[in-house]
Amino acid sequence: MTKSDDRVAIEQVLYRYARAVDRLDYDGIRDCYLPDAIDNHGSYHGPVSGLVEDIRRRHATIDSSQHFISNVLIDFTDDDTAEVESYCLCYLRQAPEDGASDQELATIRCRYVDRFERREGRWRIADRVVVFDEFRAERITDRLNPAWVRSRRDGTDPVYRP
Repeated sequence: MTKSDDRVAIEQVLYRYARAVDRLDYDGIRDCYLPDAIDNHGSYHGPVSGLVEDIRRRHATIDSSQHFISNVLIDFTDDDTAEVESYCLCYLRQAPEDGASDQELATIRCRYVDRFERREGRWRIADRVVVFDEFRAERITDRLNPAWVRSRRDGTDPVYRP
């Protein structure tokens, strides 16, 4: 593999992580991390198994989630280790309360400061610190046309079609 191939492989892990969280694909989240990885994710700090459970709990009331990854900088410290910084912009919308027409939308600006390691030929996250820049919340009314294809937070989302 060339360094260019390694960069693409690392970026793909970042993008797959974002999609896995947004689609509540817990196995997909777990697959982005090494088994002994540690994640410092705001209110959660610990192994990936606990992170998955923390996401399952925190996202139980979120009906729409989008994570945008950008500004990915990768510094290789050796052939199998890389220090990676990436920006993340998150939109997390709470499900509306019964009878309500509006709902809360949280916008979070943060960075992932990661150490990636290649083991058994695969790049994955070995250590992550989420560095937060801003958390905003506002009340919104979703005016999405009901005739349009709506995203879903599970395996029925169109991205998983056969």
